[in-house]
Amino acid sequence: MVKSSIYFLSLVLLSGLISCSEREWYKRTFTAEEMKQLSPQLRGGRVYYYQGSVPEQFQLKEAFKMDSTDADLWREFGTARVKRGILDEMYHYYGEAVKRKPEVWAGFRGYLYLYFYRDYERAVADFNLGDEANGQVDYSQGQSHDYMRGICYYGLKDYTTAIDFLDRYINKVMEEEGESWVDVYAILYKGLSLMQLNRLDDAMTEFDRVLKYYTNLSDCFYHKARIYISRGQFDLALKELDQAEEYFKTGYFHQRPYVEVLEQIYLQDIQELGKEISMI
Repeated sequence: MVKSSIYFLSLVLLSGLISCSEREWYKRTFTAEEMKQLSPQLRGGRVYYYQGSVPEQFQLKEAFKMDSTDADLWREFGTARVKRGILDEMYHYYGEAVKRKPEVWAGFRGYLYLYFYRDYERAVADFNLGDEANGQVDYSQGQSHDYMRGICYYGLKDYTTAIDFLDRYINKVMEEEGESWVDVYAILYKGLSLMQLNRLDDAMTEFDRVLKYYTNLSDCFYHKARIYISRGQFDLALKELDQAEEYFKTGYFHQRPYVEVLEQIYLQDIQELGKEISMI
């Protein structure tokens, strides 16, 4: 009799737990306000899955059902397409994100136009849009829009404007933080712009400036060798190329994940330039 009572009470307790669980965890309908709150939680859970994987995309689609106006969600759909080279879908998803939240995502899309697609004019337009929305020169993916505008104008072969924007970024950081906080690649592109304008002494100064902070950047030694060759100083050029090759082989050269950077150097470039000198 006692055992039967215990079993009966246990059954009642279990039924209560199940019904409570159904009420809290298996709710089938949500108010519009609840869905707005749940959507970011689902979107935020993407960190548990590889970006672009089936589980991650399924989770994003569930979030999308709850709130299709979420700009961050549109951008997250677009990012997976960027990394897989699905350009038309990237345009669509990022376009919707920028339309809804230009102050955040315009600069990010500009970053993609610059580095992934080398669409410099669209990149500049997005950096301008982002800055206008924020009322200041902004940063996207950790990079100043002035810095990236400078690279865009380098890609457009407008080297004077490239230097102007690179200097805006460099001088601002120097004033606020000090020269050691300047991204050395901004100085590298300034040096390359000066080379394109045949201001070789000024370019050499910028490459040496980079080497103060990144002492083994292969690119600077390679470009300094080019300048020495133009001056007929072949012995000095060979010394620079030896340094360039040594550091390149240990991975110290300008590069980015997923894409080739503008004016990226390769080991063949260094070695072929050395062969050219040996034939003079």
